[in-house]
Amino acid sequence: MSDSEKERKDAEAAAPAPPTKKAAEAPKEQKEEKAPEVEDEEKVVEEKLISVNLRHAYLSYGRKATPKAVRIVKKVASRAFKAAEGEVKLSSSVNEALWRRGKTKTERRISLRVQKLESGVVRVLKAEA
Repeated sequence: MSDSEKERKDAEAAAPAPPTKKAAEAPKEQKEEKAPEVEDEEKVVEEKLISVNLRHAYLSYGRKATPKAVRIVKKVASRAFKAAEGEVKLSSSVNEALWRRGKTKTERRISLRVQKLESGVVRVLKAEA
């Protein structure tokens, strides 16, 4: 090797390596953590704690179990406050609890906190155990 080749190799070794994909993406901003089910600005008129037995959904035909459980929860909540089923809104925590085990194996029983808002909407939240 000649002196010029040695100098060139030394220069390459001293130069910083081009950033890799991982190094370029490393300082990602972390997503803001969501607060657990923050109550909306709407005022709660009435609230009830309900335990719903989902045996009819559990015994229904395979892939219809969890969708039926969702319908049962909405029906029970609408009966509790004498509201139409279209006015019942499930929170994401209730939905995740029902769908956690997939479409075919739903929960057998679930505890709920059902609230009626000023606007007439019935909100269904998961009761803290």
